[in-house]
Amino acid sequence: MLSIRMAPVESILWIGSFCWVFYQLFKTRQFEHHVIAGWMASIWIGIGLVRISTRLKKKEDDDVLDQEDDSSSTTTTVTAVVYSSSEDDKQALKKKRKRVHPVKEHVCSENRIFGASKSSFRANADDGLKCGVLLLPMVAAAKFIDSFNKSGNEHYMAYVQVRLELVLFMSVLFLMLVFINDYLHPLKRVIRKRGLFISSICVAALCTTLLTRFTSLAPQLSQQSTYLTVLSVTVFQWFLYICVVTLKKCFTLGEMCIISQASAIVVHGATEYIYSAHYPEQTPSYIHYSEISTATVLMHAVVVGMVFIGISTYPLLRQSRRLAQRPYWRSAAVKTTQRAKVACAITFYILTALIVLFVIAPLCKSITGENPFMWTLDFLYMSPSRMVLCLYWALMVITTVVIWVLVLDFYPQPTQSSSLEAKTLTSALNKKRKLFHALAVLMFVPGVLFEKLFLQLAFSVALSGFIYLEYLRYFALWPWGKSLHVFLTEFIDNRDLGPVILSHIYLLLGCAGPVWLSSSNVLGSLAGVLSLGFGDAAASLIGKRIGRWIWPGTNKTVEGTIAFVVSVFVSSMVIVYVAALIGVDDAVRWVASAGRSECLSYLVVITLTGLLEAFSTQNDNIIIPLYMYVLVVLTV
Repeated sequence: MLSIRMAPVESILWIGSFCWVFYQLFKTRQFEHHVIAGWMASIWIGIGLVRISTRLKKKEDDDVLDQEDDSSSTTTTVTAVVYSSSEDDKQALKKKRKRVHPVKEHVCSENRIFGASKSSFRANADDGLKCGVLLLPMVAAAKFIDSFNKSGNEHYMAYVQVRLELVLFMSVLFLMLVFINDYLHPLKRVIRKRGLFISSICVAALCTTLLTRFTSLAPQLSQQSTYLTVLSVTVFQWFLYICVVTLKKCFTLGEMCIISQASAIVVHGATEYIYSAHYPEQTPSYIHYSEISTATVLMHAVVVGMVFIGISTYPLLRQSRRLAQRPYWRSAAVKTTQRAKVACAITFYILTALIVLFVIAPLCKSITGENPFMWTLDFLYMSPSRMVLCLYWALMVITTVVIWVLVLDFYPQPTQSSSLEAKTLTSALNKKRKLFHALAVLMFVPGVLFEKLFLQLAFSVALSGFIYLEYLRYFALWPWGKSLHVFLTEFIDNRDLGPVILSHIYLLLGCAGPVWLSSSNVLGSLAGVLSLGFGDAAASLIGKRIGRWIWPGTNKTVEGTIAFVVSVFVSSMVIVYVAALIGVDDAVRWVASAGRSECLSYLVVITLTGLLEAFSTQNDNIIIPLYMYVLVVLTV
């Protein structure tokens, strides 16, 4: 197998951006010098050790291949000398053998985890190691700096600092797991098959104890319950394992790290709220002395609750998939199989309702003191602007469906050649995918400008709904599973070759991430919508239509990158200045304070983001919005 490495330009972007962000963190004077230096040294040493280990492993593999080639060459030479003793004839014979027996190389990542095979990771992309271990620490550091500059509330800053220390801790742990992957070869099968859950808890407990008791790198984590940190780190490892074993070929190594870190942070937040209601003596001080927002609790509840529904009903879901995979022509009782599928589906729907009504809702009420359903209705109906926004979203969805049916669902069928047909199909798929990018702009920009808190809650509900729909599709639950599968498979590309379809979820997460993180800078909250709705769509459409100059080592075009930069800059200026004219507070503040230097800084930020979009092989719907958010918050 061939391995693909991160492009030098992308590597420079990650290294330079990470160092610059943590320099900005150092300038806040909120951390001791040795704390920042210790974390940075731990990460860079970990990356260095992984790279050295990878090179040594690759050298060993090359030596083995050379020995096999030498042995094969000797045999070939003995055979070839019967016909000719010249070197030219030997080379000709080798070329002939290659033509007769071609070997198809599979491009894969360099590093692995949990002893998984290289085929467990998304192909035709680098491992994304730097992206995985650096992105969320950059996001957390930017959020901390933004909170320090804007509010200075010590309890909220402690809340953010805990998350910063936690993602740094998980990044270092992730590098350790990658580094020891090849050195635990005799034990890795035993660990994966029998002892993963126990070993992950032991690793989490040991590393947490070492970090909080014997170092000074995590002052806030040291003040809270060790059990809370151990739980979060254990969840991080479990999500990594699920990505590697269950969701094969869905993620690169870096994407696994980002998704698992984000999941662990969400679980950590939900656990903090549960502690505050049921174990007040163990509640962290920054939660105890802060006002708990009902909307924030519900945002955690709908996402974590949906994952809990999937885990608790997994045996039933698995049985439904087995029934769906049973061939009808081999089944002795087709009607019996159909009745079993219906029974599984109805049971799943009933269990979902029971979990929501008797587990999730009571927990929310015990934390907030509010009935979650009544509070949501009051929150929606007490504000006319939220009602108007809901009607507007419904209108946009209906319009998109009409455009889909009347325009994009019909395209000319080529008959001349297979290459022309493939080109037409690719163009049609690209237009269909970018339609939803345009829909994201139309739906989410008004929410960011006028009802940010309501949009945050709506994003959480939408993510929960997408996860539930994926349960229905993948496990083929009656009656909608098959129809969902047929519909969603129209949008898959080479990044959706795993068991689950993630394109629509990635697009939602990319738009929602900067909004969930929030910022007093309106351009920071709009980073996801602008970079994906305008930038990514323009880069794809322009690059495929008129692109001629290709960036070295990629299939992206210079024209596409220019389109990304121009479209994001122009659209953001238009949106912000129009919003300022109609009196949106955040837009008015930015326009009043922004000068030529801020506009130039923003243009540089967009250019760097465009270069990352061009050179990165990671899923741009995830990394581009967060990367742009970090730079916008700290520079504009």
